Amino acid sequence: MNSITPFDLRHAVSAHRSPVHEYVAQNWPALRNAAALLGGQRAAQEADRLFDDLTTHATIGIHAKRRLERMMRRLELDEDIVSEDVLLNVINPFDPVVDQLCLLADGLRHASEEASYICGLS
Repeated sequence: MNSITPFDLRHAVSAHRSPVHEYVAQNWPALRNAAALLGGQRAAQEADRLFDDLTTHATIGIHAKRRLERMMRRLELDEDIVSEDVLLNVINPFDPVVDQLCLLADGLRHASEEASYICGLS
């Protein structure tokens, strides 16, 4: 292909948004609030970066993938990510927010698995 050709390859390849892109876009406020609840300001900033990555790129890069994994671990209340102080002092196990956290984690896990299957994310 020579430089005179008006054909631009960047427009020839149309990237489709993954299920992760769709899920995060639809559930963004809840995901950010969950990150802030479980990890404080630092986790909320990381969630913001994940959202920015996913809204500006059609593919999931290595940094977005790592942020996505940390968000999943945080939503699943992984002890290495979520401190016990947060859980004991902020969240009552009978609070409806626990059910919402579980739904967010399940939805994000399902979207990630679907993206892995479709796009070869893993």
